Amino acid sequence: MKKVFHIYQTDWRNIFKVPMALLLIIGLMFLPSLYAWVNIIGGWDPYGNTSKIPIAVTNEDDGALIELRDIKQEINIGNEIVNSLKKNNKLGWEFVSKEEAEHGVSHGDYYASILIPNDFSSKVTTILSDSPEKPEVIYTVNEKINAIAPKITASGATGIVAQVS
Repeated sequence: MKKVFHIYQTDWRNIFKVPMALLLIIGLMFLPSLYAWVNIIGGWDPYGNTSKIPIAVTNEDDGALIELRDIKQEINIGNEIVNSLKKNNKLGWEFVSKEEAEHGVSHGDYYASILIPNDFSSKVTTILSDSPEKPEVIYTVNEKINAIAPKITASGATGIVAQVS
């Protein structure tokens, strides 16, 4: 055991004699903890600052007329969704045309696009009929821009679907 202690002591003396070796050992001691710290801080709250993630929203909804017994009412659910998104600052909603949204998603200007089709309100009103149709919001995402942005934008699209439901 005495010999092991002597080797250990000699190694430490040699380390302090060579400044580059001392610097290397100190770096190896702190680099893993620094790496872990940066990764933990970076992933601490990925949804905290999402208001700058641009998402294109296109509303082509023509609206619909509800005629039920003596009730006649014009509704446009697409406009209601857009108005609610304008009040929502969780994501960077940008209201653009269909062509601009498609171009922006394919060229990386937008992380995703949400298209409310022209028959959206009319499909919603079929709930009152004998043959209801399911209204759909068309969601497109550019997964090449960022690894986590598609998950964040999908949660925004899910929120819209939940709101419509």
